[in-house]
Amino acid sequence: MDQGCKEWYVAPRGECKSSLLTKIGPCYIAVLALLQNTKVREEVGIKNKPKFNDYVILLGAETKMPTKLLAVVKTELESNPALKLDFPEVCGRGISWKVNEIVTRTGIKVEPFGAEQAIRGTFHGASRPKVLLPDDMITDKEAKSPTERDNRWNFLEAAIDYLGPPDGSVKLIGVGTILNKDDIISRAKNTIGHMVHHFKAIESYPTNMGLWDTCEEIMRNKDRSSGALLMENTPSYIFYKKHKKAMAKGAVTSWPSVRSLYVLMRARAKNRRTFGTEMQGDARADEDKVFTDIHFWVQKLQHWIYFGACDPSMGKTETADPSAILVGGYDTNTLKLHVIHADIKRRVISKLGSDLIEVQKVFNCQAIGFENNNAYEHSRVEFIKEAARQKIILPLVGVTAIVDQTIRIDSLEPMVNGIDPRILLHASLRLLLSEMDDWPEKQSHHHYDGLTALHILNMIAVSRASGMPKIQTSQHRKKARLNTDGY
Repeated sequence: MDQGCKEWYVAPRGECKSSLLTKIGPCYIAVLALLQNTKVREEVGIKNKPKFNDYVILLGAETKMPTKLLAVVKTELESNPALKLDFPEVCGRGISWKVNEIVTRTGIKVEPFGAEQAIRGTFHGASRPKVLLPDDMITDKEAKSPTERDNRWNFLEAAIDYLGPPDGSVKLIGVGTILNKDDIISRAKNTIGHMVHHFKAIESYPTNMGLWDTCEEIMRNKDRSSGALLMENTPSYIFYKKHKKAMAKGAVTSWPSVRSLYVLMRARAKNRRTFGTEMQGDARADEDKVFTDIHFWVQKLQHWIYFGACDPSMGKTETADPSAILVGGYDTNTLKLHVIHADIKRRVISKLGSDLIEVQKVFNCQAIGFENNNAYEHSRVEFIKEAARQKIILPLVGVTAIVDQTIRIDSLEPMVNGIDPRILLHASLRLLLSEMDDWPEKQSHHHYDGLTALHILNMIAVSRASGMPKIQTSQHRKKARLNTDGY
């Protein structure tokens, strides 16, 4: 591959992500260097000469870790019998063979760097770095500090981004553990040019979690007192074997031949926070989240009444706040709101207006709540006028937030969680679900505009679904406004 890339891999602990990338990776690149030889290309049937990736940098939060990885690479090139058998011209000591730098026999320089080191201007002959292999670019302690998270991200985006050749062909392929919802890999998920591949130990949890709750109670209360030395003899495992088919239904795990579902669920029961971080790539456990039991709807019903909501913003730059447009179908029989549409993105104010008109054409909402704080009342009026010119009735209802955003969003929790939730989501609403998963941790790429709009949507739907409100005196209206969930 001659083009540049920025790819990250998140995988469970113990599933060889570091071994494959930072230990075997440099050896693989050293072998590929053989393709610079015309005779080798003819032998394997490759016509075109590939790009020569002759400079590899191992990156880490601190210098000592990539230095240890370099020692492993040296050992593989010197002592791996299988590698020697297949590629003897690659193996053995190269031109340079130091603690902090090697140059292989095929001319590949591999050098370790830590995030605290000056890395600008590094070179190998006339070559600038071609391949960057970061592994755990931030420590647990640093991940807790917003300043350190900013510093490490700036290190990657500034120093590293322009470290390679001027044609942008540098390849950044990294692995790591997500330690915080605003750490390097979490930011990479929301940054142009980066791609994050996320693998979990349990890709899909079992359908019948009630049986697992019972199993967990047995683990906590009976396993220790049973005196069983082997896992197979514990009361919880016996319970699992008895109900294995029902308890495994719907579950998908990453490495079932090595880690059974029971072993994974037992680790989860032992420490959910650690399991979430190390095995699921989730920096927080369920108890740290507000929205822990989200319910989903599957099929639209004809008698739903459609309502909308908009949390506006201006600007399309990366520092601008996203705006959010939500649509939900309210069921007056069950008194439940079904969120159908969530469009959350940065856009200029004229684009917001046109998007609202398009949403109204599709859903024909009875009312659309529009937050009119910060002079957005003028925009609301202009949007209505523009819609009228297009012969569209745009029922934007101005709402003014008088309560802090945190209180408004937290008030959604009892309506989303629980056995009988009043708000149901759809599985396709990825960005809105991501906000619900992140809340209440501060994020660099959004300010929970989707959740703010969801609060407006719920308020508008509940208050208007039974018909237009009765005319009230100004005094009564003032009292009503003060008691309308923060508006």
